[in-house]
Amino acid sequence: MVLIDFVKRASPRDLRRMALLTTVAGFANAFLVVVVNQVAGLVADGARPGIWLWAAFVLAFALYFLCDKRALLLSNGIIEGLLRDLRLSVVAKLRRAELPTVDGLGRGHLYTMVAQETNHLSVTFPLLIESFQQAVLMSVSLIYLGYLSWPALAVFGVAVLLGILGYLRINENFRDTLQRLTGRQAQMLDAIVDIIDGGKELRLNSRRSNAVYQAYQRISQAGQVLLTRSGEHWAEMILLSGFVVYFMLGVVGFIFPRYIDQHSTIVFQLVPTLLFCIGPLTRIVAQSPMFVRADVGLHAILAVEQQLDAGPTIEPARARELAAQYRNFQHIAYRGLSFSYRDKAGQPVFTAGPLDLAIASGEILFLVGGNGSGKSTTLRLMTALYPAEQGEILVDGVALQGEAIGGFRELFSAIFADFHLFDRLYGLEQVDVGEVERLIEEMGLAGKVRYVDGRFSDLNLSTGQRKRLALIAALLEDRPIYVFDEWSAEQDIHFRRYFYTRILPELKARGKTVVVVSHDDRFWHLADRVVKLDLGRVEWERLGRDLEDKS
Repeated sequence: MVLIDFVKRASPRDLRRMALLTTVAGFANAFLVVVVNQVAGLVADGARPGIWLWAAFVLAFALYFLCDKRALLLSNGIIEGLLRDLRLSVVAKLRRAELPTVDGLGRGHLYTMVAQETNHLSVTFPLLIESFQQAVLMSVSLIYLGYLSWPALAVFGVAVLLGILGYLRINENFRDTLQRLTGRQAQMLDAIVDIIDGGKELRLNSRRSNAVYQAYQRISQAGQVLLTRSGEHWAEMILLSGFVVYFMLGVVGFIFPRYIDQHSTIVFQLVPTLLFCIGPLTRIVAQSPMFVRADVGLHAILAVEQQLDAGPTIEPARARELAAQYRNFQHIAYRGLSFSYRDKAGQPVFTAGPLDLAIASGEILFLVGGNGSGKSTTLRLMTALYPAEQGEILVDGVALQGEAIGGFRELFSAIFADFHLFDRLYGLEQVDVGEVERLIEEMGLAGKVRYVDGRFSDLNLSTGQRKRLALIAALLEDRPIYVFDEWSAEQDIHFRRYFYTRILPELKARGKTVVVVSHDDRFWHLADRVVKLDLGRVEWERLGRDLEDKS
């Protein structure tokens, strides 16, 4: 069971303490059974329990309560520590993994693994500790049952064997159902993201809106079927435990007094002892679906870890260390770069390149071309976010290899078309607040956004305004190369002109290299060079001054 192996990651000392506390609690619980049975025997004979039985009962109960409480608290601390380490491990590997690897996992799948499944594990682990305690209780109770009646112990063994055979069959089906359900839940999350992120498009096209809703409905219905089936498996397990209980009680209550000598005199002790024996087993069986669910979820999380481990990774600290050698670059050449998007079968569905292009330090380069010409993919290749399937990147004549790619990426500050806006200036915690406020004013966002306590006060802005906030963050990063993927697309005429005639020249004056994807042909003459792309290949290249000023 993967869950058990996961628990073994904890400190051996803590595990020993928890096992000792749980075992003592289990023995104390079992001793309570013996004391209660002794009291029942005395009462049946017309006597009353003495002070020693009272003392034994109170002591056993106190020992059980205190050890059980301490074991549960300790187990909670252990599992939360393990889950914290697991989340940190997955997130650390996510940020180190290559972008295609992360994209291939899917957002819904990642959300399900990192949040939902780890939370389920957090709830389940204390129950696992309780089940261990119940197993100790059952073991000691069985010893007492054997002391009272070997035939009764044999009946218990037969009944449990039948129950185990039934449980194994149900458990196999239950595990298969849960594995399929995990995939469906990830699909549901992806569909919800489509509905939220695509809200504008859906409201403009009712046919598309209906189709998206129907797709979500189909996924939801399939999930409902699997949830219902998992509930049926759970019910089968509960009914199975009921069968085991009544099978034993029927044999002991109806058959033993008739066919086995002297059992009629102790049947009143056998019945409660059997119930004490079967009680822990019933609780374990009732909780076992949660263990199976947790085991399946944990297996899925570890599978994500393995996928992330299988791909190439670059340590961020190492990348920063390597970046120093590239900061004063003079020339970057891209030779024969190509990249293919592939379907699940591994077949290419779109290929960009081969790209043959060079950029010089301090120049402004515009990339132009129609929709679908591969401009955005080209930017990802140029910034080394996508690993080239063919070709190479050379910095001052030296080809990038291995970890050097991570250092090369540190040259860039980019605002992509599908950019993500952080509410904090991560990595710039010591930034001059006055400079941030000045840029907010300059970008026309004063009165809409403030920089307070290290974060922007409001991100609920128009796309153009959000891009201006992203531009503020990029300018403050002060990287050697700036990449803008159609930054001006959502800007009004004032900020569009401001971007081309003020921001870009200022960056050039500071010695920055700027790569801009642009459809604004009236401003193309402001570039040092303009390159037209088609499917990620250079179709033509011209000097900006040779292009007509259409402004």
